[in-house]
Amino acid sequence: MRVSMPLADWPILDQLMWSKLVVQAGPLDDSGAFAELREASLDMYAEAYGRWLEWLRRSEPSALVEAPTARLTLPRMQAWLEASSHLKVSSRFIFLRGMLRVLRAAYPDTDWSPYARVARYFERKAGAGNRVRKSGRILSSSVLLAAGIRHATEDAENAATPFGRAQIQRDGAMVAFLAALPLRHRAMAGLRLGHSVFASEGLVTVSLPEDLTKTGVPWEAGLFPAASEVLHLYLEQGRPALMTRGRQHHDFLWVGNLGGPMGYSYMGKKIPEITERLTGVKIPPHFFRDAAATTLARASPAAAKVISPVLGHSAPGIAERHYIQAGSIEVSRDFARLLETLKGK
Repeated sequence: MRVSMPLADWPILDQLMWSKLVVQAGPLDDSGAFAELREASLDMYAEAYGRWLEWLRRSEPSALVEAPTARLTLPRMQAWLEASSHLKVSSRFIFLRGMLRVLRAAYPDTDWSPYARVARYFERKAGAGNRVRKSGRILSSSVLLAAGIRHATEDAENAATPFGRAQIQRDGAMVAFLAALPLRHRAMAGLRLGHSVFASEGLVTVSLPEDLTKTGVPWEAGLFPAASEVLHLYLEQGRPALMTRGRQHHDFLWVGNLGGPMGYSYMGKKIPEITERLTGVKIPPHFFRDAAATTLARASPAAAKVISPVLGHSAPGIAERHYIQAGSIEVSRDFARLLETLKGK
């Protein structure tokens, strides 16, 4: 039995609503609220909204002839959530948030506050955004940077075997890289030499294409010298050794023990293992972003202002949702100088 109504089966009013959300800008029209979203994000929102429609079809089909805003009532929403009580609270929250996101984007002038309160309740219940789960796990970026550099250099030199040295060089480089440039997990796993990573003598530039950014727009920044050195060490020694061992040929930056690209899921497990070994704390990839934000916020109010460009967030108030690439590179340099100062202390 299907749980989400396919877009092709949505009521005509809902299909028209969706078409307006995803329409690209034309000579006489503005782009829709979802026009810049990646395909994966669009699929997620369509899945959530389709679940709402499919539940209505089975429980109260007459509601499907109503306008999208008219058919959503608190009693109906409560019944929908109760019908999905077999799911984890976090899953119910995701579907609820997705459904509301579609309606709020399509009808921004409607008062959605009663429904938003319900969503916040489920968010708290699911633990999303709960800082308790991060308590004690957000270290300074300078600490993570130093740990990664030490692991890729000193620890690697003391490795018992050439293969062990290559692994340690890679592991240390990953930690140092994320401390210096706290990319999102998906972008980190998708980095490719000559496509999104450009390494020349003493310099490393990361240039993320649209499909590797959450906002769907390019982002670029430079890796500062301390982190660049260990990345070059990995590129010159560790990566070739891992590739040769697995007889692999590809351009992905991060290589697994068998020579193939390090996958998203494996990286998500590997990085917490490395950080626990180096710092005593399991730190998943996304927590490096919290570390950068916390490090900047603690440094000074002025430093806190560059959190958004360092993390690759959209600049507030800019409809085009774009970045000035030269600005993001300069911001990465400011962040580098701050880390070097903290590392020196």
